[in-house]
Amino acid sequence: MRVLVTGVSEGIGGAICRQVAGVPDSAIAMCVRRKCTEVDALAAELQSRGCKILVMEGDLRDASVPERFVEAAAARFKGLDAIVSNAGAVDPTSLESMSLQVWDQTFALTCRASWLLAKAGFSHLEASRGAFVGISSQSGVYPHRQTGAYSAAKAALIMLCKQMALEWGEHGIRVNSVSPGMIMTPMTQSIYHDDSVARQREAIVPLRRIGRPEDVARTVAFLIDRTNYYITGENIMVDGGLTLSVLDRIPGVAPRKADASPMEAAGG
Repeated sequence: MRVLVTGVSEGIGGAICRQVAGVPDSAIAMCVRRKCTEVDALAAELQSRGCKILVMEGDLRDASVPERFVEAAAARFKGLDAIVSNAGAVDPTSLESMSLQVWDQTFALTCRASWLLAKAGFSHLEASRGAFVGISSQSGVYPHRQTGAYSAAKAALIMLCKQMALEWGEHGIRVNSVSPGMIMTPMTQSIYHDDSVARQREAIVPLRRIGRPEDVARTVAFLIDRTNYYITGENIMVDGGLTLSVLDRIPGVAPRKADASPMEAAGG
């Protein structure tokens, strides 16, 4: 399995790489904006497990970088079986005060780079009958305050993946997106240091826990697996059921069984 993964870190990107490394004869192109000790340690760990590793640096907001990443990875690994577009960033600037530059850079990193990666990888994925996965977000399904252009860009990524799935199915290429919910990563873990906030967040998730990077990684691994050849154009929520429960939290709707009186729970 020859896979290119962008936005590699100790969060979701790193978990995806670890999951892929468990596949025999795996080769991973780890794409980062800049190298750091965590990335070097992850690369060494995966190499020790027998995985071929190529680490590349570059800013995906530069339109020339996606093609450079793809061509270097395909040349090193003699092709590609999957591309996972995971890189993204949030600028919390409000829309009324956001600059055009911030808007453009958010879309360039989240959506345009995904298209350019897929475009550059088209011939390689066609040859391998491979897969492309875009990592979107629950914020791409529902608007989220204090995320600036992030929600709009993630929503665009979901539609981009659907469009590619429609156009590229005849070429044997599967394209899907994955939308994580609340996931505890190095970037978000400070939020959960407050036990009260952590408990409140867990309480609104039907599965009653905050997600882990591995939850997302396992879903991505399923979607890019060679034996999964009949799922395309889907956006899979990895959120513990959170987005399903939006209407359930409206005051005045039927109470949950655990909250209902004995008469209400019995239907009386």
